[in-house]
Amino acid sequence: MSTPQLLVIASTPSMASNTTTTTTTEIITTTTATTTTTKFEDLPGTLLNLHEVCVADWDTVYDGDKLSTREYTTWNALHISRVTLCAWIILSHFALILFVLGKGMLRVNPKNSLIANLALTNILMGVFVVPVKQDFILNPDRVNCGLEMGWTFITHYFQPSVSLFAVLSLVIERFVYVYTQKNQKKLLRLALIIGTIVLLVMPWILSLLFLLPTYLAGFTYKSAVPSTCNFKVDEDYFLATQILSFILPLIGIFILTPYTGLLDCLRPRSCIYEYVTPKGESMAVTAVTSFFSIFSEAPYCVIRILIMRMECNNPYCTRFNQALSVAMWIRICKAAIFPFIWLLYTDIRKAVLCHFPKKREDSEDSDHNDADASVVLVETSRDDDEVCAKELYPTTSWAQPDSATTATISAPTNAATADPRT
Repeated sequence: MSTPQLLVIASTPSMASNTTTTTTTEIITTTTATTTTTKFEDLPGTLLNLHEVCVADWDTVYDGDKLSTREYTTWNALHISRVTLCAWIILSHFALILFVLGKGMLRVNPKNSLIANLALTNILMGVFVVPVKQDFILNPDRVNCGLEMGWTFITHYFQPSVSLFAVLSLVIERFVYVYTQKNQKKLLRLALIIGTIVLLVMPWILSLLFLLPTYLAGFTYKSAVPSTCNFKVDEDYFLATQILSFILPLIGIFILTPYTGLLDCLRPRSCIYEYVTPKGESMAVTAVTSFFSIFSEAPYCVIRILIMRMECNNPYCTRFNQALSVAMWIRICKAAIFPFIWLLYTDIRKAVLCHFPKKREDSEDSDHNDADASVVLVETSRDDDEVCAKELYPTTSWAQPDSATTATISAPTNAATADPRT
């Protein structure tokens, strides 16, 4: 801090023709500036060692002032189980995406495109969240602040948010579908395409816009020591990010899911769309998807909020960290189970069954002679969408086709049954 110094300058007396010059004294105050360096520990904010938080094993618990291993530790089994679940999450969801996009009759349904988008959010768990965490645990001496900040953001905030927003997009699409069915209105194809694109990108954009600026604002200062990843943070911003990642999509899901179910029960059985969903199916699947998604993410969010707001050094506080580890397991298992939920939709379930038409081929082979075998092979090797379209979407147009449709459908049948020798 600068200290004032007094400089006294006195003038010497001078004699001039019996005159006395009064001695004058001037007092000049000068300030000397001194440079002070504030220590990192003295800066405002809470000290956060992000590296220690990221490399902490999921199978350890925080006990007072230290991390201690559980008495019943089965480190290898738990890590192998997580890696196995990651492999299943990646393979199953990629298979689901390829199956939906590869089937023309499934691809044209906006609902199925949104299911593929939700599968992408679950793939993020298997591709990034768990593998990077395993790398942190196995290589605790390697410091990468950028990767650790990114992993923390995606794991705690972005992945839960984008997953719930993807569920909300699916609920919105089902709400529009049952609403138009109830009022016997059909959306224009251009409006349907634009609406589907908006619902596909909405989860990713909203999650980034709401969460990333708030998350980055929480890091106020960074230590200048290159071998560390120490920050001074404002935990209120992290708390706000955690709440936004869960509450915003939760509100939309809680509002639209009951209305979607109600409208689905009130709509008529006849369908004006070519891709029909049986009455009551939209209500059942959206309810299961919403319930499963919310109650799989809620424990993790609630426990993290409690940990951030509570300052506790008592032994019972270890239960929060144990519960956080269990909540993370629930999130991983949710991503692994989700592919089976979509089999509740009739079109996806029938498309899977039609993809393996073994019984149909066996019956046709038994009814035709050797000369007809080549024609049957051509018939069964055609696109499955053309073979199973009537089974997947039994609309009124299929039940009572017009003359042009009848000609189109019956032409391949006649070709298949014709004698190749004539």
